[in-house]
Amino acid sequence: MIVSAQTYNIILIAIVILIAIRPLYTRLIKKQGNKHDWMFALLFLLLPINWYTPTFITVTSCGKFTKEVLLFPGEKDGVSYSYGWNNYIINKSLNTVAFEYIFYGDNKRKEDELDKIITPGKIEKVNEVTIDFVFEEEAKSVSTKSSGATKTTLYCM
Repeated sequence: MIVSAQTYNIILIAIVILIAIRPLYTRLIKKQGNKHDWMFALLFLLLPINWYTPTFITVTSCGKFTKEVLLFPGEKDGVSYSYGWNNYIINKSLNTVAFEYIFYGDNKRKEDELDKIITPGKIEKVNEVTIDFVFEEEAKSVSTKSSGATKTTLYCM
């Protein structure tokens, strides 16, 4: 099941509320101290859920795209999808789209950091959790605590 990014965020907020409602009720309304505060630890479950849930960026034309999220493994456009630390770029436009890594400072390309060209009608899997610049100009420099950074960009060719 694939849903829009907005629906996904609403689901995450609902999960947070459902987890937090009982301990907050016990502490604030019943005045029973921290009897159910352990339930707040369940909020840590949202970290792997959010990190290992693939995102779909469907490009419809240069600069226009939709962002969707995979809730349950399934199929879209004839391709099977499952959980993992990645994005899928679906090019439904008439333009070729490029995915690139940008290196700032002393950072160098790693083995698994491959630039990709996505031709019209193709689907490409990208092993990144987020794409930093989607159809926007990349930053000339970034502020880091170390000697460099690596960012990603998606643009029309």
